[in-house]
Amino acid sequence: MLLATLAGTPRYVAPVGGVVVHDLDDPPPMPRGAILLGVGITAPYDVRSLVRLACRHDAAAVIIRQPRGNAPALDELLPDEGMVVLGLPAGVSWQQVITVLGTAMQSSPHPEVRELGEREVGDLFGMAGAISDLIDAHVTIEDRNSVVLAYSDHQGETDPIRVEVILGRRTPEPYWAFDEERGALRSIRESVRPVFLPPLALPDGRVTRGRVAVAVRAADEILGSIWAVVDKPLTAEKDDLLLDASRLVALHMLQLRAGADGARRLRTDLVATALTGGPEARSALDRLRLAEHPLIVVALTLSETAGGAYTAAAAHVTKLQRLAVSFQVHLAGTWADTAVALLDDTVYALVPSRREDTEVSLELSCRSFIGRGGESAIVGIGRVVHHATELELSRADADRALRVLGRRPAEPSSAPGAGRVARAADIEADSLILELRDLALTSKRGPFGAYARLLAYDDDRDSTIMVETLRAWLDAHGDVMTASTAAHVHQNTFRYRLKRMSEIGGFSLDDPAARFALQLQLRLYPPDPSTGRASR
Repeated sequence: MLLATLAGTPRYVAPVGGVVVHDLDDPPPMPRGAILLGVGITAPYDVRSLVRLACRHDAAAVIIRQPRGNAPALDELLPDEGMVVLGLPAGVSWQQVITVLGTAMQSSPHPEVRELGEREVGDLFGMAGAISDLIDAHVTIEDRNSVVLAYSDHQGETDPIRVEVILGRRTPEPYWAFDEERGALRSIRESVRPVFLPPLALPDGRVTRGRVAVAVRAADEILGSIWAVVDKPLTAEKDDLLLDASRLVALHMLQLRAGADGARRLRTDLVATALTGGPEARSALDRLRLAEHPLIVVALTLSETAGGAYTAAAAHVTKLQRLAVSFQVHLAGTWADTAVALLDDTVYALVPSRREDTEVSLELSCRSFIGRGGESAIVGIGRVVHHATELELSRADADRALRVLGRRPAEPSSAPGAGRVARAADIEADSLILELRDLALTSKRGPFGAYARLLAYDDDRDSTIMVETLRAWLDAHGDVMTASTAAHVHQNTFRYRLKRMSEIGGFSLDDPAARFALQLQLRLYPPDPSTGRASR
């Protein structure tokens, strides 16, 4: 928070009449509803006089420098007259407060724009363009999660990183990780001045241009950063211009965050309520403007676990938060009104289905998102539902898909996002197997019949021949030629193994019920990948 409440209860009243800096020697005129700034006023008597003056002129609030640790108690300093008194913390300048208040007072359907240089900067995109003009470089403004908030339209030569950053609206994970490893991000966080970063030589042979970056701060808090594409360090004059611009960007970002934080919390609560499918689900969807459309629930999470260490868990949460923001931007570009929220360890999206092919196009879109640097994320897609009370079914679908994807080993593929995105309908059999395995473990049941006897035979000989023969035979649907090729043995050798397998297991190769029981158990109790032996 930029200001702390020291006394009184802030409330919405009539429009603020102005911002007045109080001068003890020459008190200025004070309009009704003004905000009175007590610059340099710290003595108890002067503070009490300032508050009484504000009460007499029906001021909206008084702002003073927040008292330090050894200062007298506030209730001893302030008269009990109901005036709102706000405290300015150390590290925040009075000029910042004046600028923030001026910006807030100008916020209206037709706000007057302020200027930076000769360019209008009514929003962050305008500011990015203005900064670009001042330092003659491509500029992006990012939040602290490396999500792009705005970028300049500066013309001229650029490099592949900037193109990918703008298209994806965030810094791709490989580049972000590389900057973290070489200490660039730490330097930006720790430096109070712009930092020059040399060009990068990318693994694919491309060479980027250099960067100048500066942290965007509000007091001791880092709100984000400004990045400029350059070939060499900026001049001292341009460094100062960029630093000054970062302070103005901070004011904009504070305003944006104040609104965004409240909106994000509300959206998270509404999405959570809708996903329960209870009596309040319809009302939540109404507020999200999604009640009139069929919906699909999409679930996204990281395939690796958070780990026990605090730092590992914090990094895990940070990754999920970054993914949630990026996922919202990605989906909203195609499906307007999509609502995304991070709930516990999973990012959920409510996607309106306005066309019959939404499921297909949504899967392709999710694969594109994962393929463009979705870290180690996996995505499950639920069914289309037409009523609020059914939304929990789509969520359950998406959760089951995530569970299946999380259990699958990584498969190298040239297709973006392949093996990391799935619709619930496409992995229903795998999901049922997992549920059956859970049921078997809960009731303390394990391999039985012929399969148990084959496992015992292999264990006694520290071998896996019988189980490998069984799998190859079942996978080939009884075709000896195909099965022997998969087992890398001669057909006659494989036939002999089949005969021994039948004798040891005590079943007929021609019995369909026996084949089904064996195939089911191979899925329920599969071989351990680390040992190659079947789990029991």
